[in-house]
Amino acid sequence: MSFRGYIFYIRKFILAAFLVFVLAIVLGYFFAQYFSMETEMLLKELIQKIEPIIEMPPFGQFLIIFLNNSFIAFLAILLGLIFGIFPFLVLFSNGFLLGLMLNFTRSVFGWPSFFALILPHGIFEIPAALLACAAGLKIGKTVLDKILKKKASIKEELNYALVFFLKFLFPLLAIAAAIETFLISRLL
Repeated sequence: MSFRGYIFYIRKFILAAFLVFVLAIVLGYFFAQYFSMETEMLLKELIQKIEPIIEMPPFGQFLIIFLNNSFIAFLAILLGLIFGIFPFLVLFSNGFLLGLMLNFTRSVFGWPSFFALILPHGIFEIPAALLACAAGLKIGKTVLDKILKKKASIKEELNYALVFFLKFLFPLLAIAAAIETFLISRLL
């Protein structure tokens, strides 16, 4: 199946993934606004987790970011088999975290800084994540259809999604990781 064909095939799930992601961003943004102490603690924990990566040489950073994002996207597809729960959690947690960072960055540095830090790699990374999660949600729906005795092929869905991942999402995630490592780290 072609890129366009697969995108059209999972279009309803792309919309669902987008809506969950946007809702999570809004919730994260307002959570940060009303629970600033909790947000500060969460962001400090996040910084502590990524500090070892920041101290690595650029190629090491690239590998860690690329492999981590690729692994999560792969799991979002594969673990879609469990009724789409994992892709939903990936969408929600990443959207919520982006909302927290949006509020924090906006209040501390302003909108231009947020967009300068997120847009260059986010143009590739966010669509790749949304598409991987949409594929996982579609697989989850297929599993549910199979349980309900509807005509559905889990193997076929998984095959479509994994080929899509390897041909299209994997390269997008590599581009995003390269931009994040070699451009964004310079801006920081």
